Amino acid sequence: MFIKRAKSRPSLRARETDDAPLAGSPLKASVTVSTDDHEGLAGGSTSVTHDETEEAGVGSVMERKKAKNKEKKFGKGTSRLSFGMPDEGGSEGTPFKQRKSLLSQSIKLPSTPITTGPVVSSVASGSSATYSQEYLSHLKASTPSRASKTTDDDAMGEVVSDLSGEGGLSEAARMKYGSLIQEDTGAGIPDDATIVAARMKRQAKVMGAKRGLEGNEDYIALGNGQIAVWDDGEKGPHPESRLMREEDEGEDGDEDMADYTEANERLFLGKQANKSAARRLKGEIGELIDDREAEDEDDEETREWEEAQVRRGGTWEPERPVSKPQTIRTPASIPIARPLPTISSAQARVAKALAQVKSTQAEAQRNLEVAIKDLALLQDQEQDLRKEVERVEGKREWVEEFRGWVEMLGHFLEEKVPRLNDIEADAVHHLKERAEMINKRRNLDDEDDLSLFLGAPRPAADEVDELGRSQEVEAGPSSAVRKARRTERQSRRTKRQTRQVKQTQEEGYSTDSSLADGDADDYEDAQRELRRRTKGLLEDVRAEDFRDPRKGLAVKFADWRSRYEEEYVGAFGGLSMVQAWEFYARSEMVGWDPLRSSKSLDSFDWFHSLHEYSRPRPNKPAKAFDDDDDDMDVDDEPPLGPDGDLVIEMVSKTVVPLLTKQFENGSYDPYSTPQTRRAIDLVEVVADLTGKTSPKYVALLKAILGVFNTTIVDLATAVGVSMGQNAIPPPGFNPEARVALGRFVRKRVKLIKNVLLWRREAFMEVREYVNRIVGEVLRPVLERQWEGGGRELAQEVAAVAGNELRPDLMAFLREGPGRRAW
Repeated sequence: MFIKRAKSRPSLRARETDDAPLAGSPLKASVTVSTDDHEGLAGGSTSVTHDETEEAGVGSVMERKKAKNKEKKFGKGTSRLSFGMPDEGGSEGTPFKQRKSLLSQSIKLPSTPITTGPVVSSVASGSSATYSQEYLSHLKASTPSRASKTTDDDAMGEVVSDLSGEGGLSEAARMKYGSLIQEDTGAGIPDDATIVAARMKRQAKVMGAKRGLEGNEDYIALGNGQIAVWDDGEKGPHPESRLMREEDEGEDGDEDMADYTEANERLFLGKQANKSAARRLKGEIGELIDDREAEDEDDEETREWEEAQVRRGGTWEPERPVSKPQTIRTPASIPIARPLPTISSAQARVAKALAQVKSTQAEAQRNLEVAIKDLALLQDQEQDLRKEVERVEGKREWVEEFRGWVEMLGHFLEEKVPRLNDIEADAVHHLKERAEMINKRRNLDDEDDLSLFLGAPRPAADEVDELGRSQEVEAGPSSAVRKARRTERQSRRTKRQTRQVKQTQEEGYSTDSSLADGDADDYEDAQRELRRRTKGLLEDVRAEDFRDPRKGLAVKFADWRSRYEEEYVGAFGGLSMVQAWEFYARSEMVGWDPLRSSKSLDSFDWFHSLHEYSRPRPNKPAKAFDDDDDDMDVDDEPPLGPDGDLVIEMVSKTVVPLLTKQFENGSYDPYSTPQTRRAIDLVEVVADLTGKTSPKYVALLKAILGVFNTTIVDLATAVGVSMGQNAIPPPGFNPEARVALGRFVRKRVKLIKNVLLWRREAFMEVREYVNRIVGEVLRPVLERQWEGGGRELAQEVAAVAGNELRPDLMAFLREGPGRRAW
């Protein structure tokens, strides 16, 4: 690989002058000629002294470049011109190396032939030699004055890479001056390069013979004949090599490439500093451009100088005159005679041209029609696009407005819903407190009746009343407390009989679930307070669309459904509206007792509004939701909308959880037949709306059946305690015992009737509860009082629950104690 320099170096190409007369001769030696007169060489004696040079600096451009770099690196203190004499400091100097230009390398004399003639030589003192006149004449005759030309074209393409090869020309000289240099194939005197190569080869043989390497003739030691010694302490990647690593010769790679990686550039702070740096950079770029132009001019001058040197050396090949091609004159051709056109041919041409014009016109007409159609189509598309853009822009504006309204509604609900939760919790607490008061009074009445015919539980020894008196005195069947409770119960019964037109035939079938006068007044006051708090939720709201959902939620979501029905259905807009409407529905149902109030589920405003919203009328605007449609014909009811019946969703999400919570906290009285019928109707409505497999329906039914289970467990516990070993026995004779027995049994019969009303909703659970009431509650009582009125009461029980009882219980009721079913 050769590196071409951007600018030629005249110092390498110029010939070095010498004061000696024969310094530039091919002999490369100092020749001294002495004559007696001006007759020349013929009449006198001539002595020629050859001073052998120890080393010649002849080589290619790359070799001279390497030698120069080596001199710069290792011999900076020495002079460029040295004859091998030590300097004043005592250091060894670099020997003088004669340089030759590329053109001088191409001009060489043929090697000296070996003559067989007589040669007379006289040995002078020292290193000089004396030649005869015949030898000098022969030598002069055999020395050519001009290099002979060669006609071999292949010699021009040969490139010899070895410096000491044929011709002594370097590869760079052959590549650059191949068209000008003619290789000399004749005999001539060997040049300095050949002599140096032979001398180095001879020295290598001598050194190889000393070391026992006679077989390796081409081996040249890198250490100048010295034996290499390796240091085992520091071993690199190649310890046996004596070559220096490339990165060790100079600086690091990053520092060498710093000028190209902007590592040496400085950052200038300030406006003035940046301007100065820009000016300097601009000046440097101009200098580089000027240098490049100067290099181009120098290259042109160098090329002209080299051509002049080649012509001066005699190797110039004159330019051959360019011969112009001879033009052959060709005579002009005589045109062919054509006949004159006739009328028919002219008419044919005109007809043909007319047909072409008509076809062109027809094609243009078709293109015009197509263009008109395309233009009309483009106009229609433009109108459609404009409409679409207007529609999208209107949709965007509407969506932004609707989104803002929904965010306001969300903030409104976040503020109001926690207050509504507190109101509902207070309403459930009122129901639970009332149920506890009624159940406690009813349990005490049952204990009073059981104490007259079965016995009374004995209180604990440390149990005292409010005044610190022992409860054992008050636990007896005829205690003053029990008598007072019986008197109070009789007075309540008398009041009910006076208020009701139809009186109960036998005592025990009344529910007796009314509160005392003071408790009833307190309960009404609490209910009024709940209604006042519920109304106060919207006192601070002035926007009508937030006060009334029919003017806000219904209108907004109906507008959404009418405008963008596909997006409305995909986003479940109906379910979202029900979720927001839940607050208003719960507010409307605060304090609602579905089992004691005559207000049904379909009497609420939210029920009618959602029913109407779920069945939109085609020609009815959204604002029509503001008015109630009481005169709506049921037969002309429109079909359901895309989101189905939203009443079902409201019942499933809001009404059923509310009813379940009320039933679990004592809203349902299992001894009340009217409440049982209303509860059954309500459960059937829920089943029709949500389905009997719905989890909400199952949870509601489970809460109702749980009320019966709790009542049966309490009755069985009371009977078991009254019949215990530590129980206080009943009085020996008490006229009220038979009445108390009938009252206790008839209450249980009424409970069985209410349980049987749920047969269609939960058949297996109803049958289980009936058998538990008869087996765990009534059978122990009737066995004790079978002869004291138990037989007649057993017949009443069998008449009510005969089909649902087990065979053993049915046999007991018919035949009495001691009988077993076979």
